Amino acid sequence: MNRLFTTAALLCALSLGFTSCSKDDDKVEQVEPEYQAKVMVKDGETVDLTKVSKTINTQGTIKRTGNTYSLRNFKQFTIGEDGKATATASADYYFDFKENDATSDADKMLSLSGTAAVTLKTNTEKGYTLSYIDKSFDQVQASDQLISIENNASEIYKMIIPPATERIRTESGWCNYSMVNHIVTVVENRTLVISKDKKPLFKIRMNSIYSDGKPNASEKASNMVFYSIDYQEFK
Repeated sequence: MNRLFTTAALLCALSLGFTSCSKDDDKVEQVEPEYQAKVMVKDGETVDLTKVSKTINTQGTIKRTGNTYSLRNFKQFTIGEDGKATATASADYYFDFKENDATSDADKMLSLSGTAAVTLKTNTEKGYTLSYIDKSFDQVQASDQLISIENNASEIYKMIIPPATERIRTESGWCNYSMVNHIVTVVENRTLVISKDKKPLFKIRMNSIYSDGKPNASEKASNMVFYSIDYQEFK
């Protein structure tokens, strides 16, 4: 009788143990797999778009630091009749921050002027809109009160004209242009935000339009247009 009782107690304990383990397993947080972008960049890694881009006419690098991606020396070139990239810069460049890659005009999230116009435009046909906030990139949250940008295009903010007077061209622009030395500089602590269906998707910090992030002359610098952009997806 004692042996029977001991066996029954053991089976009961084992049953309770399995039930407990099952409940504990249910409590394990399910980690959502990372989105498989066209260009995957590991934390701490830098990739060369010339080698990994799904387009044939793209130049630049992307470095990832945590959840922040740093696009540097981004440029696109025209495609010749032979279907190959030429050495001529495109009038516009196209990029998709979700894919970490350049795209075609039809598939773009954002277009960036390849000329001194330095205008950014979201792809409204796909529902993307552009807004901004005068707040440090690192501090911007999806819940912040954003300011919508008219026509979803951000261009020159202030044009500085001699003798050091300023004419505001657009309140929502991302850069300043000086007619004194013909140099483009960014508006400090202005963060752009791309949304879709009124949901903020990415925050963007524009850094420079010059190769390696610096004009090659104090006046009329010629090493443009190579975009330097930091971006991060809102989670």
